[in-house]
Amino acid sequence: MSGLVALDTFDEEGTKYMREVFPDVIEPGSHLHASWPQHAVGLFVAKSKVTADIIRSTKKLKFIVRHGAGYDNIDVGACKQKGIVLCNLPGISAMSVAELTLALTGACAKNLVEVSRQIRAGEKLNKRYKSLYSASLLTGKTFGIVGGGHIGQLTAKKFVGAFDGKIFLYDPYIPGLGSIWDSIPHVRVHSVEEMAPLVDVMSLHVPLLPSTRDMITFSLLQKMKSTAILINVARGGVVKEEDLWRALKLGVIASAGVDAWVNEPPTREVYGSILDLENLVMSPHIGGSPAEVQTATCISMVDHMKELLDGKAPRDRVA
Repeated sequence: MSGLVALDTFDEEGTKYMREVFPDVIEPGSHLHASWPQHAVGLFVAKSKVTADIIRSTKKLKFIVRHGAGYDNIDVGACKQKGIVLCNLPGISAMSVAELTLALTGACAKNLVEVSRQIRAGEKLNKRYKSLYSASLLTGKTFGIVGGGHIGQLTAKKFVGAFDGKIFLYDPYIPGLGSIWDSIPHVRVHSVEEMAPLVDVMSLHVPLLPSTRDMITFSLLQKMKSTAILINVARGGVVKEEDLWRALKLGVIASAGVDAWVNEPPTREVYGSILDLENLVMSPHIGGSPAEVQTATCISMVDHMKELLDGKAPRDRVA
């Protein structure tokens, strides 16, 4: 037994590759799966929670590779305390998430969801309908990028290319010079508070960390233009959801496109009438969902683990 455990189920093509590289990997459904903390050396993880208590209970665990860029479902501090190497897979889904950002932005600006609902309801549409009259122009507008990593960079390029947009960037960890941002016309700001009143669209691309949790609050939304759009394709906890729902109900901002939720998947049982807000465009965290992205991510996950087991220096290490 290799001591490798797939804590979650992965896409068919990626799983086929995983089995070819690691024929004795333990997958969900195996009688050994429930007892993985006793024998796992390497762990493949997608969305399952790996808490500090679970990590402390492991006997042989050395490596965890997270399927995707986010890793807030894994206790990083506990990994560090126990000397477990944790790697993520940044950048693979970046293009898909950037494309989704533009799709949500366009749907918000043109009120496409509400217009579609009205058509399906048999309503006669004309410019007296708010959903038609309030559609806004995106060309030449100002776009704020919060988080300048792979996704933020690609999103900025698309905003510039598609809409001839003006870019503001907030990311305290990206150097002022000598980064890929040198090739993207933009203005740096020192905080989201500084950015808020300046932009027509604010797009979030940060991991969920103590420093980013509840970054977007009602008081910050009040600083934005009443015509502004907020896009969250990052993590649910980056936005204080109750504050966003309140802002949308009161018209503090024009609309929001939400792909990342505190409670996923978003359901009627949890969110109730929030899902009926006319100025809320929703998707169920699908930025990395295309089949080709899922397969590429799983293949990269397996390759990362093989390198770790072969004694190579960890790539994309976060702990």
